[in-house]
Amino acid sequence: VSDYQLIQQLVYSYAGRIDAGDFEAVAALMAEAKLIFLPSAEVLEGSLQVFAAHVLRVKIYPHSGTPCTTHYVNNLMIKLDGDQASAQSLFTVTQGLENFPLQTIMSGRYYDRFVKEREEWRFSERTIAPDYFGDLAFHLNDFEKNTKLQ
Repeated sequence: VSDYQLIQQLVYSYAGRIDAGDFEAVAALMAEAKLIFLPSAEVLEGSLQVFAAHVLRVKIYPHSGTPCTTHYVNNLMIKLDGDQASAQSLFTVTQGLENFPLQTIMSGRYYDRFVKEREEWRFSERTIAPDYFGDLAFHLNDFEKNTKLQ
Protein backbone atom coordinates (compact mmCIF):
# COMPACT_ATOMS: atom_id res chain seq x y z
CA VAL A 1 0.00 0.00 0.00
CA SER A 2 1.42 3.40 -0.99
CA ASP A 3 1.84 6.41 1.28
CA TYR A 4 -0.81 8.17 -0.79
CA GLN A 5 -3.30 5.36 -0.09
CA LEU A 6 -2.50 5.31 3.63
CA ILE A 7 -3.14 9.05 3.91
CA GLN A 8 -6.31 8.68 1.88
CA GLN A 9 -7.51 6.05 4.36
CA LEU A 10 -6.87 8.43 7.29
CA VAL A 11 -8.90 11.19 5.64
CA TYR A 12 -11.83 8.88 4.91
CA SER A 13 -11.71 7.09 8.26
CA TYR A 14 -12.37 10.34 10.15
CA ALA A 15 -15.70 10.72 8.33
CA GLY A 16 -16.67 7.10 8.93
CA ARG A 17 -15.90 7.30 12.64
CA ILE A 18 -17.98 10.46 13.09
CA ASP A 19 -20.93 8.92 11.22
CA ALA A 20 -20.69 5.78 13.35
CA GLY A 21 -20.87 7.89 16.51
CA ASP A 22 -17.56 6.37 17.59
CA PHE A 23 -16.04 9.39 19.27
CA GLU A 24 -13.40 7.29 21.02
CA ALA A 25 -12.12 6.26 17.59
CA VAL A 26 -12.24 9.89 16.39
CA ALA A 27 -10.23 10.89 19.46
CA ALA A 28 -7.70 8.10 18.85
CA LEU A 29 -7.27 9.29 15.27
CA MET A 30 -6.51 12.80 16.57
CA ALA A 31 -4.50 11.70 19.62
CA GLU A 32 -1.37 13.61 18.61
CA ALA A 33 -2.99 16.26 16.45
CA LYS A 34 -4.55 19.68 16.59
CA LEU A 35 -8.15 19.97 15.43
CA ILE A 36 -8.95 23.54 14.39
CA PHE A 37 -12.49 24.80 13.72
CA LEU A 38 -13.02 27.86 11.57
CA PRO A 39 -14.18 30.56 11.62
CA SER A 40 -13.90 30.58 15.44
CA ALA A 41 -10.28 29.33 15.37
CA GLU A 42 -11.11 27.03 18.30
CA VAL A 43 -8.30 24.51 18.77
CA LEU A 44 -8.63 21.07 20.33
CA GLU A 45 -5.42 19.20 21.12
CA GLY A 46 -5.12 15.53 21.86
CA SER A 47 -7.58 12.74 22.35
CA LEU A 48 -9.14 13.94 25.62
CA GLN A 49 -10.17 17.34 24.25
CA VAL A 50 -11.37 15.88 20.93
CA PHE A 51 -13.44 13.19 22.67
CA ALA A 52 -14.99 15.59 25.22
CA ALA A 53 -15.94 18.14 22.54
CA HIS A 54 -17.64 15.55 20.34
CA VAL A 55 -19.57 13.99 23.22
CA LEU A 56 -20.70 17.42 24.38
CA ARG A 57 -21.68 18.81 20.96
CA VAL A 58 -22.85 16.06 18.63
CA LYS A 59 -26.30 14.58 19.14
CA ILE A 60 -26.47 10.78 19.20
CA TYR A 61 -29.82 9.12 18.49
CA PRO A 62 -30.74 6.09 20.64
CA HIS A 63 -32.35 4.13 17.80
CA SER A 64 -29.03 3.97 15.91
CA GLY A 65 -26.35 5.02 18.39
CA THR A 66 -25.16 7.47 15.72
CA PRO A 67 -25.73 11.09 14.73
CA CYS A 68 -27.67 9.84 11.66
CA THR A 69 -25.28 11.68 9.36
CA THR A 70 -23.25 10.81 6.31
CA HIS A 71 -20.02 12.69 5.62
CA TYR A 72 -19.02 12.69 1.96
CA VAL A 73 -15.37 13.55 1.31
CA ASN A 74 -14.21 14.28 -2.22
CA ASN A 75 -11.75 16.20 -4.41
CA LEU A 76 -8.92 14.92 -2.20
CA MET A 77 -5.52 16.33 -3.16
CA ILE A 78 -2.48 15.01 -1.30
CA LYS A 79 1.07 16.43 -1.41
CA LEU A 80 3.81 14.13 -0.14
CA ASP A 81 7.10 15.56 1.14
CA GLY A 82 9.23 12.84 2.70
CA ASP A 83 7.86 12.02 6.15
CA GLN A 84 5.38 14.90 5.98
CA ALA A 85 2.31 15.44 3.86
CA SER A 86 -0.57 17.81 3.43
CA ALA A 87 -4.02 17.34 1.96
CA GLN A 88 -7.04 19.35 1.02
CA SER A 89 -10.52 17.98 0.43
CA LEU A 90 -14.15 18.99 0.28
CA PHE A 91 -16.79 17.64 2.65
CA THR A 92 -20.56 17.53 2.60
CA VAL A 93 -22.64 16.33 5.55
CA THR A 94 -26.18 15.05 5.14
CA GLN A 95 -28.62 14.06 7.85
CA GLY A 96 -32.00 12.41 7.84
CA LEU A 97 -34.38 11.46 10.63
CA GLU A 98 -38.04 10.48 10.89
CA ASN A 99 -39.01 14.09 11.63
CA PHE A 100 -36.19 15.68 9.60
CA PRO A 101 -36.12 14.83 5.87
CA LEU A 102 -32.75 13.94 4.35
CA GLN A 103 -30.83 17.13 3.58
CA THR A 104 -27.42 18.74 3.48
CA ILE A 105 -26.60 20.31 6.83
CA MET A 106 -23.06 21.52 6.15
CA SER A 107 -20.33 21.64 3.53
CA GLY A 108 -16.81 22.94 3.49
CA ARG A 109 -13.14 22.06 3.32
CA TYR A 110 -10.64 20.03 5.28
CA TYR A 111 -7.02 21.17 5.38
CA ASP A 112 -4.85 18.39 6.78
CA ARG A 113 -1.24 17.83 7.78
CA PHE A 114 0.32 14.45 8.41
CA VAL A 115 3.59 13.05 9.71
CA LYS A 116 5.08 9.62 9.26
CA GLU A 117 6.61 8.14 12.41
CA ARG A 118 7.86 4.56 12.80
CA GLU A 119 6.57 3.82 9.28
CA GLU A 120 3.00 4.92 10.14
CA TRP A 121 1.17 8.02 8.97
CA ARG A 122 -0.90 10.04 11.43
CA PHE A 123 -2.72 13.35 11.53
CA SER A 124 -0.70 16.23 12.94
CA GLU A 125 -3.37 18.84 12.20
CA ARG A 126 -6.85 19.12 10.71
CA THR A 127 -8.54 22.42 10.01
CA ILE A 128 -12.28 22.21 9.43
CA ALA A 129 -13.43 25.19 7.37
CA PRO A 130 -17.19 25.18 6.74
CA ASP A 131 -18.40 27.12 3.71
CA TYR A 132 -22.16 26.61 3.99
CA PHE A 133 -24.58 25.67 6.74
CA GLY A 134 -28.01 24.10 6.62
CA ASP A 135 -30.21 23.22 9.59
CA LEU A 136 -27.86 22.01 12.36
CA ALA A 137 -30.58 21.81 15.03
CA PHE A 138 -30.75 17.99 14.85
CA HIS A 139 -26.99 17.54 14.71
CA LEU A 140 -25.42 19.83 17.30
CA ASN A 141 -26.33 20.37 20.94
CA ASP A 142 -24.90 23.88 20.82
CA PHE A 143 -26.91 24.78 17.73
CA GLU A 144 -27.66 28.38 18.78
CA LYS A 145 -23.94 29.13 19.04
CA ASN A 146 -23.23 27.54 15.67
CA THR A 147 -25.99 29.40 13.83
CA LYS A 148 -23.95 32.59 14.41
CA LEU A 149 -21.26 31.10 12.14
CA GLN A 150 -23.52 31.67 9.17
